[in-house]
Amino acid sequence: MIPILNSEQIRKADAHTIATEPIASIDLMDRASSAFCKQFTKLYPNSTLIYVVCGIGNNGGDGLAIARILAEQDYQIKLFFIGDLERASEDFQVTFSRIKQKLVINQISDANSISDFSSDAVIIDALFGSGLNRPIKGLACDVIQRINASGCEVCSVDMPSGLMMDQPTDSEIIIRSRNTISFQNPKLAFMQPALYQYVGEWHLVDIGLSIDCFDPQDFQKYLTEQRDIVIPKRGRFDHKGTAGHLLLMAGSKGKIGAALLAARAAIGAGCGLLTVHGPGCGLNILQIGLPEAMYDADPTKDHLSKLPKLDAYNAIAIGPGIGTSKEVLNLMRQLLIEAHCPIVLDADAINIISENRALIDLLPPETILTPHPGEFRRLVGDWKNDFEKLELLQNFCIKQKVNMVLKGAFSAVCDSKGNIYFNPNGNPGMATGGSGDVLTGIIGSLLAQGLSQFDALRTGVFLHGNAGDLAAEEKGQLSMMASDLIFCVPIAIRLLGNVKEG
Repeated sequence: MIPILNSEQIRKADAHTIATEPIASIDLMDRASSAFCKQFTKLYPNSTLIYVVCGIGNNGGDGLAIARILAEQDYQIKLFFIGDLERASEDFQVTFSRIKQKLVINQISDANSISDFSSDAVIIDALFGSGLNRPIKGLACDVIQRINASGCEVCSVDMPSGLMMDQPTDSEIIIRSRNTISFQNPKLAFMQPALYQYVGEWHLVDIGLSIDCFDPQDFQKYLTEQRDIVIPKRGRFDHKGTAGHLLLMAGSKGKIGAALLAARAAIGAGCGLLTVHGPGCGLNILQIGLPEAMYDADPTKDHLSKLPKLDAYNAIAIGPGIGTSKEVLNLMRQLLIEAHCPIVLDADAINIISENRALIDLLPPETILTPHPGEFRRLVGDWKNDFEKLELLQNFCIKQKVNMVLKGAFSAVCDSKGNIYFNPNGNPGMATGGSGDVLTGIIGSLLAQGLSQFDALRTGVFLHGNAGDLAAEEKGQLSMMASDLIFCVPIAIRLLGNVKEG
């Protein structure tokens, strides 16, 4: 997993690297600029005209070095800077003096100092980067608006200028990048849905920054990597009775499809036995649609009403398509009191506890919840911005001692201690009805097979995302269905290769 550093931690890591490697700060800047250019040339191999627009801080110094490197690789460079050279950072001034005989460096005195941008050019934004701590005003504001209105693709150095990396940005004067090439560690802003319009696609480049000056407890947010994923272990003499028995409680009249999707995903993710407890009207559908599963029909035809005996199960998943009737509410209350195995709550199960707040205190420790943003809002209330949303996620998980994934791009997986692990894979094609039911089935299956609640949650989200990416390659994002994810789950598991076994 890759720690997500805040601005203060990045400054500390820079200083630690310079002191202990040892390396001069100007040489670290050159190393970062070289890493940026290596990625930039992959993204823009055929572009010839590049505008590089710099501030006078170290991000601007990166921009100067980037301009020099790209010019040496036969890119046509038009280089600009904004600000008072006498007030520039030391590294900016050193880099400026090194390249002023090689490149024409134009100082921007007003927004009209930049001639009209060529529509086929790429603009490299090196104005402020990750060091910004206040909204942008004055000439810089005019320049950013000019860049955004140019129609050119923009590639930002480390961070889009105007965007703060770990707190809300009040101003809308922010560079809108197509790509952001960032140094070493991802930034929290990259994970926020509302900020995608500025960040675009982001790419990490290694600049040899050392973070061994930190204690692991200094971090609370991470980007999950494949090497973090744990899959269940099968022994030579395992059989269906030892490979995990999952109870899936799902479905109501008109929503038996939710139960079927979750059930198919659970089988595909490897549990040895699956029992689906659903309404009487779902019996024939489930028995025909998934003969590998057992079906325990509720005595009520159209919805769940009676809790089955729970002794035989290693894990329970409840919620897809169950509705929120009074009988289902009573069943939920009884389940939370009587269950002695791990539980996954999804969809209407989350809506029920949101509408009946006393149930929240009945959640067993380490219970898993899998809300989408609308369900999460009903559970915790509204938020002003995406940063506050993450605080609400952490606070709820710590207070109730539960694990939760807030679904979406870079799904936020939070453990009961408040640590958040952002999921790196998945795609917009997964924004389709039934996708969440598939995730519930996968997580429940992994739980039944013996993974801890947190490992089952993080692994399940990762597998779900991988399956979505495989389905997108086959079907295209626009035409994907939740069923396509199910068929890709076994492939996603196989492609994990030599990941750890739990």
